[in-house]
Amino acid sequence: MDCQALRIIHRENLPVGGFAGIVETRMVMNPDIWAEAAQNNEISHGLGDFIYLASGYFKPNEGVPIHPHNDVDIVSVILSGSVGHKGSLGDGTVIEGPGVQVQRAGTGMRHSEFSLSQRKAEIIQVWFRPPEQKLTPKYQNFELKRGKLTTVLGGENDESFNSNMLCRVGFVSPSQTIECDTSFVAMIIKGTAEANGIALKEGDLFEGEELMLSSNEGFGLILITGSE
Repeated sequence: MDCQALRIIHRENLPVGGFAGIVETRMVMNPDIWAEAAQNNEISHGLGDFIYLASGYFKPNEGVPIHPHNDVDIVSVILSGSVGHKGSLGDGTVIEGPGVQVQRAGTGMRHSEFSLSQRKAEIIQVWFRPPEQKLTPKYQNFELKRGKLTTVLGGENDESFNSNMLCRVGFVSPSQTIECDTSFVAMIIKGTAEANGIALKEGDLFEGEELMLSSNEGFGLILITGSE
């Protein structure tokens, strides 16, 4: 593969914000949804129906109060700690990091998320427009198995919600090669790697038209493309 240049966004160069019990850095905002993002060239504007990404953490034993969502698919990647959930679709869901919860808000739901321990819970939250409006609200949970990327949204199987996008998350083996020959946005969630000949580190978000990536020890990745 004759790899092209990458656009790289370093998390540490962006402002840190948040609300209630969450601290976050917003790295992807689609101007169709957030008009102010159109003038912000420091962040990514997403890809297709991929519209938002924030990297942060819940403070120990804190979180966000009950709030509504509708007509959005939310992928929550829990990197460490324990995150609890309660809301209009039921209470008691706990995601242990590393793990993923996907919420299809559809016609509408209300929920609250929070850390369940004395340590902060690291989280990356990724939003997508759903393939249709007014779908039935529901949840899916995924365990992340070492050595592979897990499809958590899209794809051609019944294990993930249908989508016009494909979102894969996982922790891969050292020196494993990941290739992509279509437009993509990706984020390193653990460790370091070399992508298209460029050294990248945890917290880096990068995007381009094609990718050849070689992982180092303890490497984790979120990879988003159009649906295959």
